[in-house]
Amino acid sequence: MPTPSASTDDSLPECALRAAVTALGVDWQQRPLQPEPGLAALLEQPALNEGEKATVVQALGAGLIDVCLAHGYHSMDLVVLHPDTPGLQEALARFDLPHTHADDEVRYIVDGAGLFGFFDAQGREHSVRVGPGDYLRVPAGAEHRFTLTSARRIKALRLFSNTAGWVAQYTQRPAGPMEILE
Repeated sequence: MPTPSASTDDSLPECALRAAVTALGVDWQQRPLQPEPGLAALLEQPALNEGEKATVVQALGAGLIDVCLAHGYHSMDLVVLHPDTPGLQEALARFDLPHTHADDEVRYIVDGAGLFGFFDAQGREHSVRVGPGDYLRVPAGAEHRFTLTSARRIKALRLFSNTAGWVAQYTQRPAGPMEILE
């Protein structure tokens, strides 16, 4: 299986970062994207309307049926963030605060890039850069945070067993802003 995107945690080699993230219960895989030309053109657009989002979900969601069945995910949608997204700065400020969820947080990145930070029991943060083809399943209760890279653009399928369980529960852990690398 191909290796997920390179880490941004300079203190650990990639194999050690993968082990640290896996030890936290995070399922981090590379599921290569090979979209048809029409779908690839949609993914290149910065913004999508609701119909275009539904087209992407329908086209790519079928490739995630195995995880939906294995973990009881009943619905999925496509989140699209780009520099012109209304309220983007406020949303990123919330995402960047360390938090947990009562349900798994599942993301399959289909365009753009971001950074996930995962906290271990000793309070160390392990940062992972994600990009197209990266699949992350962050288990319920795992402390983490997220931000975009300097390109400020990402599209990701989100899978849910219960959308109410995805509400962030902030941990109040002090943490500076994540380093935004390209």
